[in-house]
Amino acid sequence: MIYAVIMSGGLGSRFWPKSRKGLPKQFLRIIGQKTMIENTIDRISTIIPRENTFIVTNQNYVGIIKKILKFDEKNIFKEPINKETASCIGLAAVKLLKKDFEATMVVLPSDHLIIGQEEFEETIKRAIEVAQDGDYLVTMGITPTRAESGYGYIEVGEQAQDGVYKVKRFIEKPNIDVATSFLEKGNFLWNSGMFVWRADYLHTKLRYVKIYFILRYILYI
Repeated sequence: MIYAVIMSGGLGSRFWPKSRKGLPKQFLRIIGQKTMIENTIDRISTIIPRENTFIVTNQNYVGIIKKILKFDEKNIFKEPINKETASCIGLAAVKLLKKDFEATMVVLPSDHLIIGQEEFEETIKRAIEVAQDGDYLVTMGITPTRAESGYGYIEVGEQAQDGVYKVKRFIEKPNIDVATSFLEKGNFLWNSGMFVWRADYLHTKLRYVKIYFILRYILYI
């Protein structure tokens, strides 16, 4: 089955001073009458039903999420400590594997502004097809419109399938000169932070990171 995993434990520090530790960006009404996390849930709900949507957050934000989203606590995965993206995704993977060993995860940040619902849906559906048909960790890139040092980049490799390319490497927030060179080369994308994969395949890859044995313990207790 396909599950949405919404990452919502971040502090939103780059959006300070509007975004604060007690009420970070994902819980603010920045565009329209809904919070960023509500917009994220609405966006993916055309593909994945609400009951198959899970929020990963830290203990401090559980109350806010339950209040804003009216989510059942069983659909909220609580991180014991905030260890950024790898542990967040890993925790969700092992939790879903305990529930469904054939789980496919669509991992989304909770604070993105995305314009173009139809294109978003087509991209997610294509990513799901690729992830389910083979052993692939799928990410989605955004064509850059300017040199930007505040974003991570993906260097695009050779074509693997129609509209799907291998990732040559990830580059984390280069300086402005390097970002400018990426824009000129034309084979670099902004890293969207959105991912799709089978939870069991991700689990095999996590053995190479430090948190693996903690995640294994969570999976089998």
